[in-house]
Amino acid sequence: MIHPRLSLSLSLSLGSALALCANSVVSAAVVIINQQGATFVPGLVTAQVGDTVRWVWHGGGHTVTSGPDCEPNGLFDGDLSGGTPSFDWVVPASAAGETIPYFCVPHCAFFMVGSIQVAAAPLAGDFNGDGAVNGADLAQLLSAWGATSGAADINGDGIVNGGDLAVLLSNWTG
Repeated sequence: MIHPRLSLSLSLSLGSALALCANSVVSAAVVIINQQGATFVPGLVTAQVGDTVRWVWHGGGHTVTSGPDCEPNGLFDGDLSGGTPSFDWVVPASAAGETIPYFCVPHCAFFMVGSIQVAAAPLAGDFNGDGAVNGADLAQLLSAWGATSGAADINGDGIVNGGDLAVLLSNWTG
């Protein structure tokens, strides 16, 4: 028979090991869109919140202006020209799950348009970014139990505790 304290210690150690093995580093990407003549290539891209979308100039005078139907909506607006050969936009959290249309002001009538499909926000508690809240995420939360900062503090109350466990379990996908 294993002593209860030893059993708890082994469980926490196993949980820590699982969390370290299952954890994948998710970092922001740079999504490249090239201006080629009077087109954006590719015309549709997919990005995540926090990614940088970079338009690259290859000739002529162009803009990268957000908005549908050639009407600016103020989300972003930049020049693409010899003086500004690229324009960067970092995808904000408010864009999660949205399709962001954009266009070139002087060439919109010639259908110089594109779209950015922003992935939906991840589930709270999906620490390893695999699209599911499951045992690997639970192990990571348990390994951070009592910490006063970090991703495992899901509810932002300053400590990893039962409140965070409740949020994780409410999003459990198995």
